[in-house]
Amino acid sequence: MQANLNQANTFELRGKSIHVSYASTSFAGVPTLSYRDDRLSLSFSGEEIRVADTELGQLITVTLEAIPDFKVVTFTLALPIVTVPQLNTPIGIKVPGITVTNPTTIGGPKLLGPGPQKLYSIVNMKGTAQFFEF
Repeated sequence: MQANLNQANTFELRGKSIHVSYASTSFAGVPTLSYRDDRLSLSFSGEEIRVADTELGQLITVTLEAIPDFKVVTFTLALPIVTVPQLNTPIGIKVPGITVTNPTTIGGPKLLGPGPQKLYSIVNMKGTAQFFEF
């Protein structure tokens, strides 16, 4: 018989040069996410983090860059539900991290020319998931 299981609420992940820490809640009662790569080091909280429940799992998205009339860059983690056996016990996980570049122009998509209007870069992220009481 399995001990009481808790749903993980804290994730530490890395892949290539990307490091992400995500907590679905915090002492302030809002989610937090920190993102670091070779160029950026950013922290997000509350409504800056968009969460969508899908068949893939939860899609956790933040905007890394928004440069008017040039591009918007987002980063998304696809997180499954992860159950852990006890408080503060890490479980190893592997998930995809997706960086999406959306070229933008004041004139709309027609000025971008033919081809994809979104560019994807997928990184295999690995690390730990655990449950903390906040």
